[in-house]
Amino acid sequence: MSMESPNWKAQWRGWRTLRGLRPAAIDLERIALIRTAPLQDLAQAGKLEKLLLDLGLNDEGIDEFPAALHPFCGAGLRIWQYPSQFSKYLLQLSGLQVRSYLEIGVRHGGSFIATVELLNRYLPLEFAFAVDILPAPSMTEYMQLNARATFECVSTQSPDFEALLDRLPSLDLVFIDSHHEESQCRREFAAVRDKAKMIALHDISNINCPGIARVWEDVTRMESFQCYEFTDQYEGMGPYMGIGLAVARSRLNCG
Repeated sequence: MSMESPNWKAQWRGWRTLRGLRPAAIDLERIALIRTAPLQDLAQAGKLEKLLLDLGLNDEGIDEFPAALHPFCGAGLRIWQYPSQFSKYLLQLSGLQVRSYLEIGVRHGGSFIATVELLNRYLPLEFAFAVDILPAPSMTEYMQLNARATFECVSTQSPDFEALLDRLPSLDLVFIDSHHEESQCRREFAAVRDKAKMIALHDISNINCPGIARVWEDVTRMESFQCYEFTDQYEGMGPYMGIGLAVARSRLNCG
């Protein structure tokens, strides 16, 4: 790859950003809010959205969050999602019988943990894998609280990631939320496409991530998937974030 190519420059900017990032501890005691919540509350979008706020949001990129959410940022699980989008996405998953899960790009681990804990309330997971190129110390502690969860610090562009996929059985759901650069997202999607029954992408409507929007647009054209979008926005913001969920039609046809 030429050092003058746009792709190389984007990679270089990404690597420079990664070198400056540091993991933050998250408050795993808040997991109890999910484990003790009444099941009927988890089936209501409004109550689930409120639960996500109580679990705590990330404060990195806080300008993408409306001021009303700032009191919930920088504490708890540090979930890096819009609760208005994430709650509806999780409700969609509740009816899809997810038994195995892989998340690519977990930052501090909060969104992964929230997803796994909620999926476990709907239907117990057989296993959940998380990967990130950066360390996530709180994930080590979480693995002691959930024996079916595993975290590996690995680059998805390396043979180690290919080896990880090779040793995993087929996956019900993969969530791609890593570098947010188009070519990497395409490679990650291609790597899991034949392995996963459902694939979700984050930042499909983020004004700062046009490459992910292009990947998602291509996914929606694939006849083998039924696609869903969760892109609710807060007034005067963005658009930011956004989740796309592609479900294999063969999965839907199996009921």
